[in-house]
Amino acid sequence: MRSNKKIGLALGGGFLRGAAHIGVLRVLEKEGFKPDMVAGTSAGSIVASLYAAGWSVDRIEDMALSLSAKEVYDDDLSTLVNIGLIAAGSITGIFKLPWPFKRPLGLMKGKRLQKFLDNNLQDQEFKDLQMLLAITAVDVNCGTKVIFVHEPVRISAALDEVYLRKGRVADAVRASTAVPGLFEPKTIGNYQLIDGGLREQVPAEVLHKLGADVVLAVDVGYDGDPYTRVNSIFHVLLQTLDIIRADAIKRELSQYADLVLRPPLSKISPMDFHRIPFAIAQGEKTAREMLPEIEKLFRSS
Repeated sequence: MRSNKKIGLALGGGFLRGAAHIGVLRVLEKEGFKPDMVAGTSAGSIVASLYAAGWSVDRIEDMALSLSAKEVYDDDLSTLVNIGLIAAGSITGIFKLPWPFKRPLGLMKGKRLQKFLDNNLQDQEFKDLQMLLAITAVDVNCGTKVIFVHEPVRISAALDEVYLRKGRVADAVRASTAVPGLFEPKTIGNYQLIDGGLREQVPAEVLHKLGADVVLAVDVGYDGDPYTRVNSIFHVLLQTLDIIRADAIKRELSQYADLVLRPPLSKISPMDFHRIPFAIAQGEKTAREMLPEIEKLFRSS
């Protein structure tokens, strides 16, 4: 028997490790468990948005398995220009020389990532989705947490957070996935937005504010088992963020999540697209192992 409690599913960030969310959804689907609302941050925002838009788990998995670097990473002239401007701007800054050009705020403009999101989410807005969805981002100028959600009920926002209820889902996801230094921020209104994981790597707290009685959280971030030796600037950026956020994530989830799934996903780098099937399998394996606890959340006692 299904519990009368509202159940929220929080999908955290972790770049390609986010594919593990698909394996978790696979188990929930097989067991007939469907959350009432879902929230996503960074990589989790991609899976969460597609799921809330009504995509089947099979369709999401097919998309993930066909994913390649050329679909999300810019490798055209604009990236070379960005790299050159960053290097030249840094040198002139050190020597306090005049610099007439705008300094890029990331190695990549994120054009391919935006195109990928546009192709899959089209022009859907939050009000068009099949379930309540929340996506988190952070304004890089003031550190404000920005939550995208279509929710008619008045929400009591903290002083350092705002709720945006209008706009395209694809743009919100692009903002949430703007890894600092890697992708340029996404400008929406007066906000310059970057990866929501800087404030809430696994958005369990948001779900409580939206009315969830219990929260199932999936943490695909750093788990204490180090990567292989870093070999690219991508790797350095993402591994540094993971290490910085690890303790904060555990503290937040102990307070706001009723059950946390942590698939073992170490040694998956930002370029390991060939390991996406492994990440999906690990998510499914972990959810299957935790099924008795998951059933307690979805069924009444």
